[in-house]
Parts: sequence; C-alpha cells; structure tokens
Amino acid sequence: MLFRSANLGATFAEAGRRALIVDCDPQANLSEAFGWVEELPGERLEDLLANPEAAGRYTPPIALQPDVAPGLEWRERLRIIPSTDALADVAADLPVTGGPGYEMRLREVLEPLREQFDLVLLDTPPGLGTLSGMAVLAADGLLIPALAADLDVRGAGKLYNLVEAEIPGLRILGVLLAASERRWRVTRDATDRMTADEMRVLPVQVPRAVRVASAPRHRAPTVVLEPDSMVSHAYRQLAHHLLEELGR
Repeated sequence: MLFRSANLGATFAEAGRRALIVDCDPQANLSEAFGWVEELPGERLEDLLANPEAAGRYTPPIALQPDVAPGLEWRERLRIIPSTDALADVAADLPVTGGPGYEMRLREVLEPLREQFDLVLLDTPPGLGTLSGMAVLAADGLLIPALAADLDVRGAGKLYNLVEAEIPGLRILGVLLAASERRWRVTRDATDRMTADEMRVLPVQVPRAVRVASAPRHRAPTVVLEPDSMVSHAYRQLAHHLLEELGR
C-alpha cells in the first residue's frame, strides 16, 4: 500500500507536521517511488537493523529529491528511511543473529528518532512475516488499508481480530477503504459488513485514480503531482481526521 504511505506522509508534512516514512518492505517500492535507488548514498533500513547503534547518529534524508518540486515549502518536513532488496536478507538473518528480543529491533532503531518527528509511518510488506511483525511491535497505532472486495474485506477482518486478540496495546485506527467511492454499492456493502463485525471503518475513502499508478515515475506522490485532485483532497481529509484522532 505504498501510495497510501507516500500520500499520507506528504499530506502530514503539508499540514505542518514533521513526518517520517519508513520503508519496511524488501521490494523497496516506496523508496523507488521517491527516487531512492540503490546508487544514491546513505544508510538504509537494513543497515540500521544490522547495526541499531547507528540510529542514534542517523539523520533521515528528505524524501523528495532536490529536483522534484524544489519550491515546495514543506519539502524538508517529509523524511524517509529507504530500503533495498537487501532488507530481506537482514530480516531472514535476524532470528539467528539478533539474539533474544530481536523482534523489537525495529522499535529500538526508531526510538532515538521519535523525538525528531510528529508522526512516523511504517510501510509494511504484505503478510505477517518477520518485518511486518517487527513493524507491529514498533507501532503505537495501526491503519488497515483495504479494497472494497470480498477477499480484502475478509483479510482486513482477520488482521483486525488478530491484533485485538493478541496485541491489545496496539491501537487500531481503523480500516481505510481505498480505490473506492461511497456511491458504489460494493463500497456500501463492504462498509456494512465490517461495521456489522464491529470493525471501525474510517469515514474517509480514497477514490480510484489512474494517475496514482504513474506517480512513482515522477518520483513524487499524487498530492504533489495533482494537489487539486479528488485523491489529494481525500488524503487531506484523512490526515485531518487522523491528526484529530491522535491529538497531534
């Protein structure tokens, strides 16, 4: 769900908050969407996980590259911890090399960075592997993005119930229906089903937009490329809702 993380992080920064997005997915799609290719210098998430002491000396770089919207007033407030596919190897080694409590390694890495930011967004890989598990243990709140489709609704329900049962200290912020519109029957049906199952569905829905898929080509999220689009307005509404909810 990299487009959600990229757009939401950018919208928080636009709203005056210092936002950090962390690419916890070895596919590194979020990093590449901002132009953070392997050739660029700097430490990545896999480096910090392998050497958490380095996090105390680490300054996350600005997410948007210098030539992308250089006049953007809030550009410096959006930072990123990028990753590469090497993150998969580090994650696979951690259960062996990390010792007892390795599951808390990501939280340990982020701890010295928390005071620098108002919000930290963790973009996770699909499924519940090592990296997703570490992200859940490092997080204070969980936002579950889903499509208004049977399999997505079912998957969101399983994750929702798992967190409620196994990680009661993790706050579920709600389910975000993406690529959806309220007027669609499938969206209304999905909302009704999740509400009947006592799941919290966020009041904001992000509409479908073809241009969103091309955003990585321009190394910027939709809220930068098309600030007046329906998608951008939806993310601003979502950011406003979450900031009120979190008291930020």
